[in-house]
Amino acid sequence: MRGSKIVAVAVVVLAVAGAAAYLALPRGGGGSSGGEAVLKVLNYSDYMDPEVIKEFEREYHVKVVYDEYEAAEEAWAKLKAGGAGYDVIITAHSYVGLARQMGLLHPLNKSMLPNLKYLDPRVARHPADPNQDYAVPYMWGTTGIAYLDNCVDSPPQTWREFFNTTYLKPYKGRVSLLSEFSEAIMAAMIALGYDPSVRSNWNDQVMSQVEQLLQQVKPYLVGFYGASQYSSALVSGQLCLAEAWSGDVLFLQQNNSHIQFVNPRDGALYWVDFIVIPRDAKHVKEAHEFINFLLRPDVAARNVKYVWYASGLRKEVLLDWARQHNDTELVEILENPLVYPSSDVKLIPSPVLDEEMSRYVETVRLHVLGG
Repeated sequence: MRGSKIVAVAVVVLAVAGAAAYLALPRGGGGSSGGEAVLKVLNYSDYMDPEVIKEFEREYHVKVVYDEYEAAEEAWAKLKAGGAGYDVIITAHSYVGLARQMGLLHPLNKSMLPNLKYLDPRVARHPADPNQDYAVPYMWGTTGIAYLDNCVDSPPQTWREFFNTTYLKPYKGRVSLLSEFSEAIMAAMIALGYDPSVRSNWNDQVMSQVEQLLQQVKPYLVGFYGASQYSSALVSGQLCLAEAWSGDVLFLQQNNSHIQFVNPRDGALYWVDFIVIPRDAKHVKEAHEFINFLLRPDVAARNVKYVWYASGLRKEVLLDWARQHNDTELVEILENPLVYPSSDVKLIPSPVLDEEMSRYVETVRLHVLGG
């Protein structure tokens, strides 16, 4: 999702044995007319442990054709084509709501997905599909504030503090907001006391206040940066503070130990990537088996260790699995607040934008940046 896929994340590959106790569906390639069924899967690049795919093939006797993409727009184009031959697509939450409205997704048979019980309720309630009628959470992350601890004596604890010009004055020219302008707008909304996940807050009055706040802080910014820009600037020390995505910061810390991250107390925006079955999928049974397989605690644990993002499963489920199997590496990852924010972190779901909200984003962007 977003820039978290632009910057490579650190990966840790360690094969773990499959846990038969978590198998919930019968093996087999039902749905094929003889021979081995073929399941076509499309996912972001480097976003699933390759051994997971091999294990699924062995256990279910299904051949997986696995393709990758870089930007959410690529997956959206496939969905608009009814799936373009894919049976499973992992895509950004921003497109799930619209895909549902346009009838581009195959409804899920929850009786075939018993491992839904392991989902983290906070993530499962995301407005893209709060009941998992068409989409299941895969991985997720947060938008917060990155800073250099050798530059910033007192890091901001809230968006309100971060957007305070008195606070920013000592760091003038060494601060950035995200170039994905909806993120900058939503952070400003929180700073002003508005919840961006509440649709009624997207109105002329609130957007006018947001625009005014962004205009006020603009002289203190070096610019509105994308992931590659703020990443290199943080590592080099050119930036002191940056609106950033959690997964990027986890990787960057390996290159500069002074880089830290804050999930603001007044609300950390979180995004979710979802697993969906396209409308025209040919192997719906196998697609359900694959989704349920990804929701198995042992499989989800392996993927967390590979991508270093938070799974859609409850953290407690994965911790229990790690302790039962003496997997200290997994425990360390799960306890990292950049992977799983602590339970006291206020998470605000990044909304699924409709056409009017998108127009607000573009209007504010043009007024703030010009051109």
